[in-house]
Amino acid sequence: MNKKTFIIIYIIIILVFLNSIDVSATAHTTNNLIIALDPGHGGEETGATYYGLEEKNLNLSLARMLLEELEEYEGVTTILTRTEDEEVSLFERGKRASEQHANMLISLHFNASVSHTSNGASIYLSTGAYHKDELMRLGDSFLGEFEAIGLSNAGMFARVTQMNGRRTDGSFDDYYGVLRHAYNQGIPAMIVEHCYMDSEIDKPYFSTEEGLRKLAIADATAIAAYYNLHKKGEEAPSPKHAAVFGATTKAVEMNYYEAPRLESVALTEYDGKSPGVATYEIEVTDDIGITTIYLVYKNITDGTSFTIYANLEEPLLAGAANITTYFPSHLEPGDYQLAYVGLYNKVGFDAGYNRYNGTLVGYGKCDWLNTFPYSTEADLTIAEQTTISPIRTHHITEGIREHLRTRKHIVFLSPSHQ
Repeated sequence: MNKKTFIIIYIIIILVFLNSIDVSATAHTTNNLIIALDPGHGGEETGATYYGLEEKNLNLSLARMLLEELEEYEGVTTILTRTEDEEVSLFERGKRASEQHANMLISLHFNASVSHTSNGASIYLSTGAYHKDELMRLGDSFLGEFEAIGLSNAGMFARVTQMNGRRTDGSFDDYYGVLRHAYNQGIPAMIVEHCYMDSEIDKPYFSTEEGLRKLAIADATAIAAYYNLHKKGEEAPSPKHAAVFGATTKAVEMNYYEAPRLESVALTEYDGKSPGVATYEIEVTDDIGITTIYLVYKNITDGTSFTIYANLEEPLLAGAANITTYFPSHLEPGDYQLAYVGLYNKVGFDAGYNRYNGTLVGYGKCDWLNTFPYSTEADLTIAEQTTISPIRTHHITEGIREHLRTRKHIVFLSPSHQ
């Protein structure tokens, strides 16, 4: 073998060796799934507080348990957006996930309601088109696991902004900040509300370490099943699915899966006072019946906003009706524009309508959109501040809040699963 041949062979061997190292490293980096776990709240933001427990602490404990469970699986790296009791902005949570090149952000929470009658687990997704199918399927995997450990399925939801925020593609922003900021940084994200902290039915799942561990295992199994992850020497878990894809318990019971549709809204009478009384003519289309309508107004001078609600004694079906509602106290006199209209039907599905360029643009189900002309039909002027009995004010506001608090999201429901 001459010197030239030896050099050529030597170079080939070195190249093959280096190539094998590069291919191995690249495969590990490319195929490794990075999950960002986001323990909700923290610091001064305690979240819900029941039975002497604070949600922020439960969220962090669950996140640590879930991280331990996911470490048992191959091909996945897990990071936390906070590792201690600190207050982290919603933007910063998305930023921390983005800086770690996360493939998915999962924000961990526990729920609560004013009526203290709700229970079960629910999933909240972005309203954006980005990775919509992935989020819906992963959410379905979570709900399937929750059903398997005995939790009620409270549904899969999304909620659009109430103040007309737009993405670069022209679509409306998400209502929930953690989803909005993650989406805008290119990361698919969801919120997992594991159960209700004010529910005796759900209490065993969050009040003990054993219960939290059961939730962490369910979370890890849902993630592993969707992404086909497996523990060493084992097969990936088989995915479970919710009893009915994306639906609420009431929807399943009543066999109804449609979002309500608003056709028109107009202010017909208002006394110009705060607090005050107003009457609206509302036209809707809904076969199960609308139970709640709410309107968000924005002051055209300073941009401040307020919300008024109308709870219907009898569900409103298709057609027009006059709705009387009360204005809250201490609103600044001035001109206000209608910015958003929301409505809920009997099974808990809802739709939200943002005002935009002379129209009301509606968002209901994941692929449902309704737009109709609107100019100033429900705009108003608050002329003066007055006072009414504190007892009367409390009766009005608390009744409205209790009716609304457990009905605040828009349901994602794939048409193929109706």
